[in-house]
Amino acid sequence: MANTKGFHPIPLGVRVKGNIPVKLREVESRNVVGRVNGADASLASQVVIYSAHWDHLGRGVPVKGDGIYNGAVDNATGCAEVLELARLWAALPQKPKRSGLFLFVTAEESGLLGSQYYGEHPEVPAGQTAANINYDALPPFGKVRDVEVTGAERTTLWPLIQQDASRLGLEIKPDAQPGQGHYYRSDHFSLARVGVPAFSISPGTDYLGRPAGYGAQVFEDYNSHRYHQPSDEYNDNWDFAGMEQMADFGLTLGLDFANTPQMPSWNTGDEFLKTREASGIR
Repeated sequence: MANTKGFHPIPLGVRVKGNIPVKLREVESRNVVGRVNGADASLASQVVIYSAHWDHLGRGVPVKGDGIYNGAVDNATGCAEVLELARLWAALPQKPKRSGLFLFVTAEESGLLGSQYYGEHPEVPAGQTAANINYDALPPFGKVRDVEVTGAERTTLWPLIQQDASRLGLEIKPDAQPGQGHYYRSDHFSLARVGVPAFSISPGTDYLGRPAGYGAQVFEDYNSHRYHQPSDEYNDNWDFAGMEQMADFGLTLGLDFANTPQMPSWNTGDEFLKTREASGIR
């Protein structure tokens, strides 16, 4: 009932009293930003942002004697992706019209604090930011037939995203784990909150050369045995072909976003549209 429109709270006749101890500590950290200027004098002040979070949990409770929480998949894979995209943009002989901004945020694991700070203190105002493409925890398990871009369908960029996915032979699939609430748990959300059309790119679950159900199997294995654990560390058996696909897709999208004549926005009725309109998009 609570998942239906018009639901009203129902008195349960029960009261609960509890106590939650809170410990506050101050940690100083840094976001890291790089920029490649665009070629169009009138549009180079506008940017397309690529983002990933570089933090993890550091040292923590040891598991089997290992207390170093490496974060190799979550999110060294995302950082590697954005760093490579920055290298590619910088090497382009002909730059796109808008600039590329490459953002490595901190404190994602503490509640999206780094990206929230950037959203509130941006290098480029939200009204001059065309889009944000985020990478968070890319599974290094091989090539896929599908891709997830949850939330992208809510933006005016959606037809272009569908076109680019088709060009690269990728089928856009809905979020495979909608109950995980991924859209509101990753750094793109901090950009969406200030009005920027934002979403993450993730490989799907249909792996080439693998049996049906393989994608769900490797996700469950990672989620249960490595996610936020010391065992999330680099393995020589990793297959980076899927990450290469996601980089190709992100590069194609970013260049198209940087060259599109119209400044992107959110679709009519979307929860972020009013904020976008208030940001003074040009």
